[in-house]
Amino acid sequence: MDPSALSRIEKLNYALGLALVLICAGLATTHFTLGVLTGVVLTCINFSLVRMLVEKLLAGGPDKQGRTAILFVPKMSGLILAAALAVFLLPISPIGLGIGFSVFLVSIMVESIRFMTGAALLG
Repeated sequence: MDPSALSRIEKLNYALGLALVLICAGLATTHFTLGVLTGVVLTCINFSLVRMLVEKLLAGGPDKQGRTAILFVPKMSGLILAAALAVFLLPISPIGLGIGFSVFLVSIMVESIRFMTGAALLG
């Protein structure tokens, strides 16, 4: 995959997340919809940080790559902490949180299919 693939996945992540939240807002309970919204927000922030770190990793020289790569550890720790705090402190559905967070898997799958077929999505 080329570096622009991360940007396409990120844009698709935002679009699919918005669509999922809107669908849940119309069809599901507030408790569930808030869980989905929280999951979508967490996954969008996470993937934006991943994209920025990977771009920095690819742009830096070999001597700077180790310092950039180590930033993935606090990023992941923060994500796990945020998800745990959301489940314990907010009135949300943990299942909704998981579904909302899973949007990035669909985004990556769509970009993988686009890559394999050579099709153009979200330019």
